[in-house]
Amino acid sequence: MNEYGRQAVHLIVGLLIAAVIFATGAEVSLMLFTGGLLAGFAVLGLIAAGKKVPFFSGMLDAFERDVRIPGFGAICFVVSTVFCLAVFPEEYALVGVVSLAVLDSVSTMAGTAFGRHRIINGKTWEGSLAGLVATAVVLLLFISPLYVVVVAVAAAIAELISPVEDNLVIPPVVCLVLLMLPA
Repeated sequence: MNEYGRQAVHLIVGLLIAAVIFATGAEVSLMLFTGGLLAGFAVLGLIAAGKKVPFFSGMLDAFERDVRIPGFGAICFVVSTVFCLAVFPEEYALVGVVSLAVLDSVSTMAGTAFGRHRIINGKTWEGSLAGLVATAVVLLLFISPLYVVVVAVAAAIAELISPVEDNLVIPPVVCLVLLMLPA
């Protein structure tokens, strides 16, 4: 499995999800991503039954880690996106999705390439700090510089200590932090 390729796909797809939210708004995005979840479950059902599904089977073969549930990380990404779009303001959901896409991808790639000091869950200081800095820089495009550090640090901590799939946890944590910050 090519971890760099996997994380590049994670980053690109995450930013495409954010672009859809930005371009279409919460209501249309909710419909698109909910429909995408239904289609995704159908495709994964076919793959689990031993069928080859063009494009998707190849993507799983090329980029999926050895897991019990194929596509679990992608499903969690979309589920957390749908949840955030349904519960929080659209702008918060957008920031949550961007945070996940950048933080998770950059921290994994930097940790794999440069990580020497393991901290929690096999993650490294080097990867975590690289992910935090990259996320903070990108978030400057979306939120006040006063809030960037708070949001990026909260996302990085959630990524580090999450006892479950971080794709499921990071966007809601970011949205909750934004909700608690003064307007």
